[in-house]
Amino acid sequence: MKSRSFGPVTFVQTEHVNWSIYAGDDGTVLIDTGYAGQREDLVRSLDSAGVAIEELSAVLITHGHADHIGGARWLSSDYGIPVFSSEAEVPHLQRKYLQQVGVRDIAWNIARPGVLPWVAAIAPLLKDDAKTKVADARPVPLTPEGRARVPGLPLVVPLPGHTNGHTGYYFEAAQVLITGDALVTGHRTLPRTGPQLLPAMFHHDLPRARQALQELPHLEYVTVLPGHGEAWSGSLDNLVGQAIAQ
Repeated sequence: MKSRSFGPVTFVQTEHVNWSIYAGDDGTVLIDTGYAGQREDLVRSLDSAGVAIEELSAVLITHGHADHIGGARWLSSDYGIPVFSSEAEVPHLQRKYLQQVGVRDIAWNIARPGVLPWVAAIAPLLKDDAKTKVADARPVPLTPEGRARVPGLPLVVPLPGHTNGHTGYYFEAAQVLITGDALVTGHRTLPRTGPQLLPAMFHHDLPRARQALQELPHLEYVTVLPGHGEAWSGSLDNLVGQAIAQ
């Protein structure tokens, strides 16, 4: 696990999945929460950022996959911290439906380079709870400008395709865009690093995921904090161009 700060936003990168911590004068927010089996890493990352769990104002979720919501139920049930996602993603977090790579998808792709090592690495982290849910997840409250009413006031950026309600969060003052799995820069199942999409088996609707990236705002400079891989900085148009040129 390693951390890197971009103004008030700390990017926490692990070999399995990433999350971010906003800590400003107006409060603290955790964005995504890793696997259920990464609780100790999550606590250590908060400690390193100088954030006590009890100080968290909210948890923002990009999407309801097991590697992004593993700590959310615990933070909600044990500490009463509200867990927010886009309105479209709330029923996914509540497991009213599941849009997540399954056993059949993995079986069809098991010969793909990196798939078997990936499965072996994440199995212990699921804690026998691949279908974990956050029953009290709720839609993120919004300002009239479309910003989340949480510390940092990040702009809520729809990025559907990976899941129906996948969402990014843009912290404008820090020029940081948290992209979840809509745009990544590395993964055990990918042959290279750099801005790209995850393999098709991970996406509920790959064409829609590509289209969502093309509809992102034109930002001359941004630091992308992905759900997997290293942070990456540059023109957002260039980053998106690299990602969809596969």
